[in-house]
Amino acid sequence: MRRNHLYVRPARAEEADQFKEWSLANPKGNFDPAVAAYPSTITWCVYDEYGPIAYMPMQCPLMMESLAPRPGLSDIEKARAMKELTQQFVTQGHIQGAGEIYYLSSDPDTDKFATNQIFEELPYKIYRVRVRDLENGNA
Repeated sequence: MRRNHLYVRPARAEEADQFKEWSLANPKGNFDPAVAAYPSTITWCVYDEYGPIAYMPMQCPLMMESLAPRPGLSDIEKARAMKELTQQFVTQGHIQGAGEIYYLSSDPDTDKFATNQIFEELPYKIYRVRVRDLENGNA
């Protein structure tokens, strides 16, 4: 039995139409063509000796982590701080070429701030892998 080896490389410009066609043919993928155009996005291609078998864009969005307000800070002051931080992340997004900014929240009050501002709630589950956990048998 002969095994095909798989390899990964950046997608080539001449593969753009194929990438788009395959993305649109996968309705479960929720393809957003804008992602591939973000300056910080690299689209990867998995291929074998017969050619491409899959593409996947790797974007570099900015991730807003947990807010750490001063204990006792009023809700209005927290909202002002979040507004300023959000504006800073937007500026940083422009500088880095990040096309999206994500805010992970588990606090209903902060959720209200986010949805009352420029954020939209997404219907996705979030999964993560900590790269450091992949070493030394921690995975």
